[in-house]
Amino acid sequence: MERLEAQSVPETTRQATAADLRAELGSHDLPRHLALFYRSNEAQLAATTAFLVEGLQSGHRCVYLLDVNTAGDIKSALRRANIDVKQRIDAGDLVIRDAEEVYLESGFDPSEMITTLETEANASVADGYDGLWLAGENSWCFHTDQSFDHIVDFEADFDAACPDLPVTALCQYDLDRFNGTSAAKALRTHEQIIYRNQLCKNPFYIPPEDYRSTDSSELNAQLMLEQAYSLTNARRDIDKREQRLGIVNRVLRHNIRNDLNLVKGTLELVDETESLSAESHQRLAIAIEHAESVIEMAEKARYVQQTTGDTTVEPQQLAPLLKTAIEEATADYDSADIQFSGADGVTVLADENLDVALREAIENGIIHQETDSPTVIVSVSTPNEDTVEIEIRNEGSIPDLEQSTLEKGAETPLAHSSGLGLWLIKWIVENAHGSIDFPDSNADEARLQIELYRVPA
Repeated sequence: MERLEAQSVPETTRQATAADLRAELGSHDLPRHLALFYRSNEAQLAATTAFLVEGLQSGHRCVYLLDVNTAGDIKSALRRANIDVKQRIDAGDLVIRDAEEVYLESGFDPSEMITTLETEANASVADGYDGLWLAGENSWCFHTDQSFDHIVDFEADFDAACPDLPVTALCQYDLDRFNGTSAAKALRTHEQIIYRNQLCKNPFYIPPEDYRSTDSSELNAQLMLEQAYSLTNARRDIDKREQRLGIVNRVLRHNIRNDLNLVKGTLELVDETESLSAESHQRLAIAIEHAESVIEMAEKARYVQQTTGDTTVEPQQLAPLLKTAIEEATADYDSADIQFSGADGVTVLADENLDVALREAIENGIIHQETDSPTVIVSVSTPNEDTVEIEIRNEGSIPDLEQSTLEKGAETPLAHSSGLGLWLIKWIVENAHGSIDFPDSNADEARLQIELYRVPA
């Protein structure tokens, strides 16, 4: 097997350590079948030691099948990790064996090997362990006349049997010994991999029932490994940011809502004082109005978080959603005149929270009119077979700065919107690949247009 050539990789994130890997192994629900890809003996021993230590500490029997390394190498690495190797071996917690003896002593027979592993795993449970953790150096396959496709077929067969076995196996691939095609094939049979001291979800994994051996020269193991590594880092960064933003969001919302409710209540009590001047009552009314506005924004922030996360996009009939939104807005603003026209029987592809966006758009048109009897006109049109347009018109205007900020999709300290309402509409609509727009209109009229994909009846 020809050597897999190394490729330079840009370092964009902090390099994970063996300690990081140990923490990951202990905090994740691991699949039954993992693979380690490495280039140096140091990297191999660091990862396998983390694996064995976690297995021992979590109450499993650990078996190491060696080929290139010696038993002394494995024992020394475990001692450096503060494992009492002699005590563990004497107790039966740790077993170190020669991989060639296990796999090739009676000739390589995949079915027999799986039966043997099943017997060993069940015996571990019978002996009081939580199961069997197995780490094996796969370089033993260089000592057999079997093709590598035959070996990888065994990996796929074992992967199929794994969900029913109390076993967690770590197959080890030296990228300086296995060529690119071989390593790429091995990637396809492991749901998660360890690469550069990082546990990665493998985007190239193929379930056993779909797996087929291939000699395709287009397989590129290095590219696949780096993509898996990069995708894992990106997902981890996103999860971390979302977690931190969620905490900040909850703390700020909670404090704003509670503190401002207290402020509002105090202001209302003061406003009941008869000795205050008319001017003081007016100032208090303005302060109470602003407090209510911020409290409402805090509630809207909570709703933004709820409705823009993992949501469902599905076909929905548009008319019932619009009619419900209009009825709810009319109930809250009984002086408003909301006029509706458009095609019934239209189905659109929409986020499950489209009703929230429609209600917000109508309410936004009501509250920004400086009149006691606001009018909002809602119309639906189908400009072509593929799209539906919902237009909300009302007196007033949407500031240019607000429009440009929403169109850019980002805010700056000097260019930002006045609230969350239009952002909420934008995010819900875009979840279903729709769009919002602000068509040109006369100076006294604001127009908001929502475009969604139409679903054939």
